[in-house]
Amino acid sequence: MDSKPAASTGSCFTLLLGAGHRGKVLALLAFSGIVSTSFIFFPPTNTLSEISRTDVVSETLKPTSVFPNSPKLDLGPDSLPPDPIARPSIHLGGLPGHQVFENVWVHEGTIYLFNPDRSRIPAKGRVVSGQTGWEVLNRPMEGLVDRARNASVLDGTTLFVNDGAKTDEWHYLSSYYHLASEIVLGGIASLASVASLPHPVSTSDPALPASLGVEARPGVAVPGVPDRIVIPWKAAEGWRDREGWGEMTLRGVFGNGIIEPYIWSDLSREDTPHGGWVYMRRAVIIDRWASHRHNSLSESLNKMAASIFSLPHPPFFFTPARSSMLDFFGANIPRHRLGPSKCLYDIPNILYIDRQGTDRKLSSDAHAGLAVVLGELESMGKAKVVHRKMERISHEEQIRNVADVDILIGVHGDGLTHQLWMSEGGVVIELFPPETFLPEYQIIADVLHHEYIPVWNDVALSREEWDALPRQHGSSALYDGREVPLDPVFMRLLLEEVVQRMSASVL
Repeated sequence: MDSKPAASTGSCFTLLLGAGHRGKVLALLAFSGIVSTSFIFFPPTNTLSEISRTDVVSETLKPTSVFPNSPKLDLGPDSLPPDPIARPSIHLGGLPGHQVFENVWVHEGTIYLFNPDRSRIPAKGRVVSGQTGWEVLNRPMEGLVDRARNASVLDGTTLFVNDGAKTDEWHYLSSYYHLASEIVLGGIASLASVASLPHPVSTSDPALPASLGVEARPGVAVPGVPDRIVIPWKAAEGWRDREGWGEMTLRGVFGNGIIEPYIWSDLSREDTPHGGWVYMRRAVIIDRWASHRHNSLSESLNKMAASIFSLPHPPFFFTPARSSMLDFFGANIPRHRLGPSKCLYDIPNILYIDRQGTDRKLSSDAHAGLAVVLGELESMGKAKVVHRKMERISHEEQIRNVADVDILIGVHGDGLTHQLWMSEGGVVIELFPPETFLPEYQIIADVLHHEYIPVWNDVALSREEWDALPRQHGSSALYDGREVPLDPVFMRLLLEEVVQRMSASVL
């Protein structure tokens, strides 16, 4: 490898993706009072030349997108990575499955880190799995260092998704829940968990933006939205789900800052000026199997992000990403809640996600009874009710419907992942068949400070009750086509109590 000639340092370039979209979001946040612009730090956004994706890769390599307007790849002015000897790689923190680093290089499917003390860098199995290589170099050969100095630069912060590295395993990226909750929310949670930790400033890159760069609420600083997400490996080419919810999430949060396998393959070609080397200033390396292998909580719940969610992080850390999503789809950014489980406006806004056209649904009587209860609440002026079949409306309408929701109701299913786009401190009511429980949406509700209420027909489970249930409790009932019962009298009493609490003034 070291015998290859080094590419010219004058030919490398910096990739700055989605800067315009992010700037627009920050302007909206500042206007609405969510952030103070004096707390915003981002890498320089010099004039960017816009090059169509068709100029970067062959049309035949492109996957099918549900979004008709293909985004453009912005290639910024020339920039050099730091010298790996003078400014080594640093492990900032995180947990297996969501590890955070500064100064990371990638070449030919191998991640390279340079540090004179290898003990400061986690072992390979705690970071990556599958066919991804892992090299920690404390005394690298000069030829290798020269190539690293000439790498293509991904500035700012990158979520680097290693799903697809295990070619014999399903990558899970085509699951909306996994991509949006465990990859995006989990990756941002990992940044939030390390943001307030003391960093080794003697070696940390001073050119990076501050770890806590955005004020989500007065006095609450959180990390800004990562600059991009990278899905590099060919085995993950099928990451798009049928409904388009995964791509909806990535477009909304990262704008055109998405590097998927066909783009990464082009960046990594040996015949490019940078010899296929790519450098990331700050990277969250996300790996499902590393999380399950080394985190007992993630393994016990069968949810890779459960452990990273359990680390301390500032409240409202997901607010910038949510605001980016709402702005992308033209939804209004709502005001703050006055307290936990308090409605955003005068009366609670209830969204019922209707799954009656699917195999997992309420019984006909239960569905009709719930509709009557919701109608009565609205007719009495106690709540505003929106009843939606998400598969029948556009992504824009879905996000606009969720943006100002206070209470989200639905049978267990992907639609409940939409709670990501509700303001923190709402209420999520999940309807299960009796004696069935899976923790997917409870985990998200907890990290976003939503009140979570799972219902079995005429019973609302307490946290002590659901925590005591075995893993995958009764999950077969969710996949065998049986209908979900629901007692309308119980739901009326439950919703009246929740609505009353949410509407009560905060002292």
